[in-house]
Amino acid sequence: MAKSRRVTLKDVSAASGLSLITVSRALRHPETVQEETRKKIHKTIEEIGYVPNLTARSLVSSRSNMIGVVVPILTSSLFADFAQGAETVLRQANLQMLLGVSQRSKDQEAEAVRTFIARQADAIIVTGFTHSSACRKLLEAFGGPVVETWNLRPEALDISVGYSNYDASAGMTRYLIEKGYRNIATVGGAFENNDQATDRQAGFLQTMQDAGRSVPPENILAVPNPTTIESGGPLILSLLDRPNPPDAVFFQAELPAQGAMMACLSRGIRIPEDVAIAGFGDLSISGLMPVPMTTIRVRAQEIGQRAAEHVLQRLNDGVEQPLIDDVGFELMIRESA
Repeated sequence: MAKSRRVTLKDVSAASGLSLITVSRALRHPETVQEETRKKIHKTIEEIGYVPNLTARSLVSSRSNMIGVVVPILTSSLFADFAQGAETVLRQANLQMLLGVSQRSKDQEAEAVRTFIARQADAIIVTGFTHSSACRKLLEAFGGPVVETWNLRPEALDISVGYSNYDASAGMTRYLIEKGYRNIATVGGAFENNDQATDRQAGFLQTMQDAGRSVPPENILAVPNPTTIESGGPLILSLLDRPNPPDAVFFQAELPAQGAMMACLSRGIRIPEDVAIAGFGDLSISGLMPVPMTTIRVRAQEIGQRAAEHVLQRLNDGVEQPLIDDVGFELMIRESA
């Protein structure tokens, strides 16, 4: 069967029995057309399946009403919450979100940004500050707002919305030291193309150094991205099988911390008496685990909301000035540490 041609505004005019000028005015300036006429036009549009050509319209208005958002992964509920927060704010302003997934690849991030620009996106929201030189050039040359999220660094291109991963990690490390834990191991996500992971590790190491605590290399571990709940169990069991096992493990990603806790409990290892476990992220299930998890609460949805709000403000008032919005974090002290 031959493919049907695209339904045009002329088809709406013919099907409704109204002039092309009236139909066009009803869509562009509805306040100038009588309500009965508007209802008739919209009913016809639904019946024949007309969709406005937004690309053509954006050439006239210089606005596409589309916002590009790049997240590293979709398997984490934190990034899903972040995207949901942004989408809610954008939808209320009649803007559509275009979602790209980088898989922590700088090349894939650059490709997503290039696609957004080619689609005439009005603004671009990305995750983190780790970009390829090609992606950085695209973002620097982009005419609309650029928001870097999930971390705070002085080298922001335009707007940054997030929290200090360094300070969050340092805060949890300081808490574990103050609680009397002596042999603390840390488990981070993969550090490649991930400024959040590198800042978290730096916060841990510097805080340990400031407290006069040495950190042997075997106490610094990483799990591959995307992090999974399955990766935490074998890792903590291997740590505890050492001749000098750690008395606390700071997981700088939440899913492996949950997996580690379940593995310990299934083996009869007591938490926190035999080993303390701390996480990073405060996923919804963390406070409901058999031993509620001490962790760092990340305000993921709020980061998305604020990023979208800054985009709207910039698009509406046109004022261009660098902006840093610190959403903050919270130590959630529970029974696991």
